[in-house]
Amino acid sequence: MACFRHSIITTKEILSKTTGQFTRRASPSICLYRRYSAAQITSNDELSTIVGRFPLRIDYAFGYGSAVLHQQNSNPSSSMVDIIMSVPDPYKWHTENLSRHPEHYSMMSRLGGPSFVTWLQCNFGAKLYFHPYVDVPISGSSDKRQIKYGIVSTSDLISDLRQWDYLYLAGRMHKPIVSISLPSDAISVKEEKEGKRCKMTMLGEKDDIVSAQQSNLLAAVSTSLLLIGGESGHSNNSSVIALPTSKLYATIASLSYTGDFRMQTGAEDPNKITKLVETPGMLDLWEDMYTDTLNKLQELGLLSVATKLGSNTADTRIEFDPNDIETRKQLMNYLPPRLHNQSYQIIGSKGASGIPQGSLALRSELAKIVSPAARSQGMKGMFTAGLSKSLKYAKAKFAKGRLKK
Repeated sequence: MACFRHSIITTKEILSKTTGQFTRRASPSICLYRRYSAAQITSNDELSTIVGRFPLRIDYAFGYGSAVLHQQNSNPSSSMVDIIMSVPDPYKWHTENLSRHPEHYSMMSRLGGPSFVTWLQCNFGAKLYFHPYVDVPISGSSDKRQIKYGIVSTSDLISDLRQWDYLYLAGRMHKPIVSISLPSDAISVKEEKEGKRCKMTMLGEKDDIVSAQQSNLLAAVSTSLLLIGGESGHSNNSSVIALPTSKLYATIASLSYTGDFRMQTGAEDPNKITKLVETPGMLDLWEDMYTDTLNKLQELGLLSVATKLGSNTADTRIEFDPNDIETRKQLMNYLPPRLHNQSYQIIGSKGASGIPQGSLALRSELAKIVSPAARSQGMKGMFTAGLSKSLKYAKAKFAKGRLKK
């Protein structure tokens, strides 16, 4: 299957303009599908084999989590492989999957059938249906991998990426992921329908997902710069600040955890954000993922990206003026429309003294998106996975969270 764009990350020419020991850099290409990463611990072939066990009416699939991309102090062998599959028609997909793998569903879902499953997926939580603790055989051996897979309608995925309806999959796709190669017969025919179930969008190409993801990444960087501007302690100085890209990436990683009850109750690893950025190999993935977006903002004059000559990713920095109101206004334009109602306060139009309050207002608005979706999706698991699996999953999450404090 052809990649959305070329899967090998190649660095473009280094621009001639330099500043001190640093040189401006053009960005490498970015692609949703990545063939190789030093941090990747579950191969693309294995991920493709796992997805191939399911009905092939799939528009897009990706792997994530500590069993796919290495995280510090984690044991991949004890972690489930996390996979998301975007499907054009959830009803048809669940109909076939229930026939193939009824044991993946809770008793209630088996009794309710595909209509109930689709209704549950599309009307509650973040519009995902998760199946945890599923053992999948790997071809060519008697071994099995334990996975957790989630199903989402393609139209709902695109909407979350563009609008931040729930900042759930959009937040997950702010962070490095591994796109999964699909068999050629998984590509569906162009068709659009909307009935009493989910809106169905069947795509022969993945252009809409790629475009939506580009908007999602641009919104993530813009939101993070607005937050950093008010939280950096520079709000009373009318000068350019420099920060390492790792600081930006950590802020991006934190967006989808803002207001998440799992962080507040110890049901999530408190070091999660640090691990996502600082685990060896991960910083390179962040840079590969975001240099196109940073380059775009640099071309617009909103920031500059500089890398110390002869150095590695860790020596890359971003320079921007957090107190320039025009810069903040332009960044605000890249945020999803639902955040524009508070634009005056978020921008800090009263001047530098209002910028810290703007960051607080933005954090508050993010929490209003994340919190209800995270709670509802968590409660939904009792019905989708069943009581025993839900309790097992909750216990495992608390073990990763509270016990690591």
